Amino acid sequence: MRNPCAALLLLSLTGCAPKPEPPIQAVATLGEVMHDIVIPNAEVVWDAVGTIYTLEGVEEIQPKTTEEWMAVERSATTLMEAGNLLMMEPRAKDNKNWMQRAAALRAAGDAVRKAARERNPEAVFNRGGQLFEACQGCHFEYRFEEDRTTIRTH
Repeated sequence: MRNPCAALLLLSLTGCAPKPEPPIQAVATLGEVMHDIVIPNAEVVWDAVGTIYTLEGVEEIQPKTTEEWMAVERSATTLMEAGNLLMMEPRAKDNKNWMQRAAALRAAGDAVRKAARERNPEAVFNRGGQLFEACQGCHFEYRFEEDRTTIRTH
């Protein structure tokens, strides 16, 4: 072929053209995503609302200022996106349960974010439970897969 454009078109139509590099790449390891993104942001949610009972009385914990509520919202948004990060290669362990577990993290983050936007401490507390269940479900299925008798604390 004398026409380079025709040759390129023919190669692309036959599937022989070089595959372009994907525009996004997973840079952080799975451990880094968990320890640097998921865990600190989940702890913001879990620490945001609660009740402490002591001999001196009862202390209700909840965000009081706009900035405190925004911190919960930001962490929830980050958790939503962390679900997407967990679905990326090479972090994804499989295309079945792993994707469902990552989607559960994303959904839990969305539920917390909505509750925080409504400034509803009871809903944040309950959705924090949903977040806990999403995390634990994944941990019990994947984190301890090599040795289910050993619980790692790091």
